[in-house]
Amino acid sequence: MKHKLLPFLVVISILGSCGSSKKFQASFTEDKPLFQAINELNKRPGSTKAQADLKVLYNNSIERHEEAIAVYKTSVDENKWDMVLRELNALQYIYTSLQATPGSFSIVKPKNYLRDVEDVKQLAAEDYYARAQQLMEHDDRQSSLEAWHLFKRSNEYVSGYKDVAKQIRDSYERSIINVVINPIEDDNIFFSNGSWNTADVRYRPEDYQEQLIRELGGKAATYTPARFFNERDARRERLPVDLDVSMRWRSIRPIQSAPRQYTRKVSKSVEQGKDSTGKPAYQTVYATLNISENNYRVQGDFEYRIVNRESKNAVDNGTLNNEISWADNSATYTGDSRALSASDWTMVNNRGGFNQPSRSEVMNSLMKKIFPDLKRRIQNAIQ
Repeated sequence: MKHKLLPFLVVISILGSCGSSKKFQASFTEDKPLFQAINELNKRPGSTKAQADLKVLYNNSIERHEEAIAVYKTSVDENKWDMVLRELNALQYIYTSLQATPGSFSIVKPKNYLRDVEDVKQLAAEDYYARAQQLMEHDDRQSSLEAWHLFKRSNEYVSGYKDVAKQIRDSYERSIINVVINPIEDDNIFFSNGSWNTADVRYRPEDYQEQLIRELGGKAATYTPARFFNERDARRERLPVDLDVSMRWRSIRPIQSAPRQYTRKVSKSVEQGKDSTGKPAYQTVYATLNISENNYRVQGDFEYRIVNRESKNAVDNGTLNNEISWADNSATYTGDSRALSASDWTMVNNRGGFNQPSRSEVMNSLMKKIFPDLKRRIQNAIQ
């Protein structure tokens, strides 16, 4: 029995001397030499060079991170606690990496920084909480809005810190304003000359006005500290309006490229009848298409302006630009009409721009392109 176990024990001994295959990655560039030594010890626990390197490099990394922490703690930077935690997390990662490295604790005495991480989170939560409370002493919307952001940051560091949930709600409520989204003006520019086909009424600016009110949150003020109305609803509810959002199409410019003329030969195998055996007989027929291609673009400039109703001062304003493009093809042909495909017939039958989009299609396409950016800008201006 002893002789049978011996080869098995030898295999275990060999595998153990090879160390672990786990490889650790430095979270800071400056720590890369240290982690090279750690990974070498994982691979070759008996490496005297890696052991000697670890003694020196470990102390260097610890000293560098702790010095950075001391500097950040006295900083006035808004994000100082994030930077402190980044350094502490790097130190804790060094600890856990060494913990997983055989024999490393006999070379250096690494410190567990978990308690330090938790202590800093408490300090950060208290710092943001105290600053937010100071802002709440001011009776203005901007201070309440800043306090709301600070209370949320406090809660991010320590979930449920003190009564932070209540403070977040209270500061948010004090930040809420009433905003009127006014109708979109376009003055029927570009289309007023009646040169465009199918000038239908499927473009309804009021639909986008209502969509904007709805997607910004309407009366709910769930995601943005503001309630949104049209002028009619604000008057009906006798609301004090804080901000007005005005919007209009400043210009819509049609651009047509020079027509391109070219020919294209087409062919098709068509049934000609029956052969002597009664099977279908086919013949190849030919035609030549003379194609006229027109490329169009419509560029639109959309202005928005957010104004304080009482002071008349602009909170934000800007111009959003976008465009749509399409090709309009018409054709004549010579030869056998049976050679033409369905798309060929579409060009042949396109006399006078039947494939051009209508006014509503152009305006709806432009509006849908600028809408997400418009909504984002209004949200950013209010928050």
